[in-house]
Amino acid sequence: MSYDTHQKRLVLDCLADSGRAMSASEIASAVPQVGSSSVYRILSQALEEGIVASSRNGRVRLFSYVGRCHHHLHASCMRCGALVHMDEDSSRRMERLLEGQGLSIAEDAVIPCICSECRRKDG
Repeated sequence: MSYDTHQKRLVLDCLADSGRAMSASEIASAVPQVGSSSVYRILSQALEEGIVASSRNGRVRLFSYVGRCHHHLHASCMRCGALVHMDEDSSRRMERLLEGQGLSIAEDAVIPCICSECRRKDG
C-alpha cells in the first residue's frame, strides 16, 4: 500500500511542474529538502503506481510525470525532455501497428522522439 507523504508530494510536484523528463539527480538537486535515497525510493514507488514513467537518454534514466492518464501513449523528447501526451486516436493507431507485428506496448512506456520545437530549431 502506498500513501502520499510531504516528501513524495514535493518530488512529484517538481517533476509535474517541470513539464519535461528529469533524471533522479536533477530532481534531488531541485528538491534539496528530500534526500537522494528518498528521491529514488519515491520514483520507484511512483513507477509502480503508474503516475511516473521512465525512459532513457543514453545511459541516463529519465522520469516523466504522467499522472493517472492511461488512455493514451506518451512520448519524451530526447533533446529537451518535453513530455508529449499523444492523442487517443494516434495512440490507438500506434498500438494497432505494433499488434500487426505481433508486439504490444507496455502501459508505462514512453516513446523516445524529437519534439516539433527541437526539430524547428534544427532548421
